[in-house]
Amino acid sequence: FFPMKTTLLLIALLGFAFALHNNLLKADPAKPTWPKDFSASLDVRNWNTHERIRNRHGFYRWFYSSARNMDRIDGLVDFEGELVVSNQFFDHAAKKHYAVFYQADLATCFIVHLNHTLPHPNFDNARYVGKAVIDHENLNHWLSENKERTHTLNYYDTEDGRLPARMDWHDAQRGETAIIKFREFDEGSQGEHIFTIPEAILRSCNDETKA
Repeated sequence: FFPMKTTLLLIALLGFAFALHNNLLKADPAKPTWPKDFSASLDVRNWNTHERIRNRHGFYRWFYSSARNMDRIDGLVDFEGELVVSNQFFDHAAKKHYAVFYQADLATCFIVHLNHTLPHPNFDNARYVGKAVIDHENLNHWLSENKERTHTLNYYDTEDGRLPARMDWHDAQRGETAIIKFREFDEGSQGEHIFTIPEAILRSCNDETKA
């Protein structure tokens, strides 16, 4: 048998060990990091209370390359009253937005000034809110907002792999809200061809930046 003092000391050490173990289990996960290169499939709902636009819903493909400083988004959009396939190229270095619309055998291209950014999250000021469940999957919930609380981002990533699962973005000044669900996400470099507009289409682009 252990002496009484030894037994009490052992109990105290075991209690400390269990407490430490529980605290480690309860520790907040590390802040998420946004990948430098990826492709993703998106399920997007957005609306604008100022313009009375309600519940626009669409599915898109999103590509990003940090080396090229470019985004590309493919999907169906409303163009001249018709739902058409579009390729949207965002050249952040040149501050130009290339929009290509396909109507059967017709391709129409425009170049406009890029005066907005795509939602690449910055998690420097993000705080861990807790756990959440979306589509029966356990996720981490993060909140990021500016000092004025006019721009808010609720971000959810997977516990395993830390992949993006959902972003809820709100701009109170412009009355815009978007819910972006990531149906598929592949981190990795993207081929040069993904960010290259076919030469024949590029030559025919209507360049409104020179207007």
